[in-house]
This record gives sequence, structure tokens and C-alpha cells, in this order.
Amino acid sequence: MSETNAKIHIVVDSTAKVPPTMLEKFDNLSVVPLKIIIGGEEWNETELTNADLFRLVREKGVHPQTSQPSPGDFAKAFAPAEAGDFVIMIGLSGGVSGTVDSARAVARGMKNSRNIFVVDSGTTSLGMIKLAETALTMAQAGEAAGDIADRLTASSRKTHTFFVPSTLEYLHKGGRIGGAAALFGSILQIKPILYLVDGKIQVLDKVRTTARAQARMLAELYKYDKLKYIGVAHGEVPEAAQAIYQKVQERYPRIDIVTGDIGAVISSHVGPGVTGLIFEVE
Repeated sequence: MSETNAKIHIVVDSTAKVPPTMLEKFDNLSVVPLKIIIGGEEWNETELTNADLFRLVREKGVHPQTSQPSPGDFAKAFAPAEAGDFVIMIGLSGGVSGTVDSARAVARGMKNSRNIFVVDSGTTSLGMIKLAETALTMAQAGEAAGDIADRLTASSRKTHTFFVPSTLEYLHKGGRIGGAAALFGSILQIKPILYLVDGKIQVLDKVRTTARAQARMLAELYKYDKLKYIGVAHGEVPEAAQAIYQKVQERYPRIDIVTGDIGAVISSHVGPGVTGLIFEVE
């Protein structure tokens, strides 16, 4: 099959939380699932809502664990390449997950490995969805798979990701912060603003109260005038997300602004009630 006739398939991992309507619209878009383990039982992320996740955590009394897709899941997602098509995989930031590295390892072992492009998004959630939209648009326009992958990589380097967790419990139990920091932080109502630097989680600042943390997060966004899009992400707190959305819309009336719920894997690490901003600068 020549490259001219080959189809380009876009694969994203489940932390993107791709809307069902988007999957229905594009037959060349698919999702490869990360796993969630609670009390010895395992689920694909696509099988659990955030409400399901935290209900199971309460019922079982254990902290959730997560793992990347299995080699078999990746091999299935990359199968079109064996028939001569092209596959572009967009994965959760490699600084917080081994998903991208595992995908690349599986791709290297496949017969037509040159037809598979694995892109580290440097982000998650809405940021990955926006990359997928770019890839789908370029594929429809007849762009080459390699050129699409290069564009996505360039976009990932201009993408900023910030999160404000509402609790320190999950960061503590996941080993992100120590017990003393979690205890005193909770007593003093300390809220960290987390951001991704080179794909790894860092603490931008620590302030008191969620409102101040969200204002600090917005201050980082307000440093930029030229933006391709702004994403307001949240963990099943639509009212808080709407309040942030309104502030962003007032500041950037001509910028594409989207909102969306984060998936259960990210929620497993940051806890319930998280709010976030993901945006790409021009």
C-alpha cells in the first residue's frame, strides 16, 4: 500500500477522556486504556467514572493504583500499521507515566515500525484531545503522518498544564508529599498549584484556600496574550470549572475555550475536586 492510499489512525490513551461523540465521528480514532487497581481488582480506565472510583475507594478502604496499558493493548492499537496504514499514538506525559516508553517499545517490535509514530503529549486530559483534533484535521487534509507527528510534538512543547487539588490526601498516599506536609497542609488549608515542567509534576506555589490557588493558577495564564486554545479541566466539580471558565472568557473573548472532566487515572493521583488549566501558546 502506498503512502498516498494509506489511512492514518490516531490513537490516544484513556487519560485524554475522549468524548464518545468524538469517537463516533472519526472511525480512525481509538483509545488505548490505562488500568486502575483497587483492592486487588483491576479496571480499564474507560470503565470507571470519577464517582465510581471514589465510591470504590471508600468501600474497599484502600488507595487506588494505576498502571499503563498492556503490551497486548498497544499491539492491538498498532495493528493497522501491519497492514500498511500509519498510526500516530498520543500518550500521557512521559514525565508522569511510562505509557509513552512502553508504546515505543511495542512499536519497535512490530514489522512495520516505521509506520508508527508515538508522541509524548507533555500533558493529559483536554491537552491530549486538542492534539488529537489537530492530528485528525491534518490527516483529513492529506498531510503525511511524519509531518503530523512533528506538528504535535511542536505543539506539546508550547502547552502549559496546571492543576489545583482540593485535598492533599491523595498526593500523600501516592508518595508525592510527606505525611507531615500533608498533615500541616490540611490543618492550615494549604493548596498547592501543580504544573508540568518537562512533563514532570512540580509545585509552582502553595497558598491558603482553593480560591487563592485558582487565582494564582489564572495569574499564570494571564501572562500570555496569544493562545491557540484554553482548556478548563475539572474532577466532577462543574460549578467551580464554570466559575473559572467565565473569568477566562472575560479575559480572552476571542480564544477557543473548552471544558472537560478529567479521567479516573489522573483523579487517582490528585484526588476528588481538582481544577486545572491546560493551554497552548502561539
